[in-house]
Amino acid sequence: MSTAQPSRRRGARAETPITAELIVDTAVRLIDERGPQQFSMRSLAAELGVFPATLYWHVGDRQQLIGLIEQRALAGIELPDADDWRTWSIELARRYRASALRHPNVMRLVSTERGLNMDTLAIPDAVLGKLTELGITGEQLVHAYNSLMGAVQGFVLLELTLVAERDPDNERVAEEAIRSLDRERFPNISANFDAVANRALSMRWSLDDHSPFDESFEFLMQVLLAGLDAHLGRPTR
Repeated sequence: MSTAQPSRRRGARAETPITAELIVDTAVRLIDERGPQQFSMRSLAAELGVFPATLYWHVGDRQQLIGLIEQRALAGIELPDADDWRTWSIELARRYRASALRHPNVMRLVSTERGLNMDTLAIPDAVLGKLTELGITGEQLVHAYNSLMGAVQGFVLLELTLVAERDPDNERVAEEAIRSLDRERFPNISANFDAVANRALSMRWSLDDHSPFDESFEFLMQVLLAGLDAHLGRPTR
């Protein structure tokens, strides 16, 4: 005689009380496991065994839920305790990237779909604060902020496209395609193939070794901050 318990019907009283925290935790797990394209309020409600209206009651609409998901993904990022602005900026960027690599599908979703949660502005506020401490104001403040945030987040998102869609069959196809590039059509890639193959953005087919991206990210941060110093006429080191 089977002892399996019947699955809970949607809308039936949950054994575990439904809370905003449970909803967000479950949403993060589903996105991590299934990818952002498969995520919806309906699929989340089905996973929890409730009607979609229950989600709206606890966390608001999809835009508000996306904001809570983003807040959860960034929750482990603590602002660095460093006086030097370069040290502070590099460490914050490292922490952001590490958090993104832990939840690649979540970060892909929140980067393409705007959430509604003002708590996620804590890091942007801190970055603006550091820039104003350097004496950057007005139009330059906007450009400096957009350059730093755009470069860091853009690099990470390009890196995550491969992480989030990892598949052995796709990796094999990509490797074969890159290795068989027409030398006449792509002379520069062919000439530098040993240096860039499986190490450069747009020319990667696996992530068994993270070190190329680690080193490139550090290089990016050094170039960004040195360039900003030079633009402001500040002494570089």
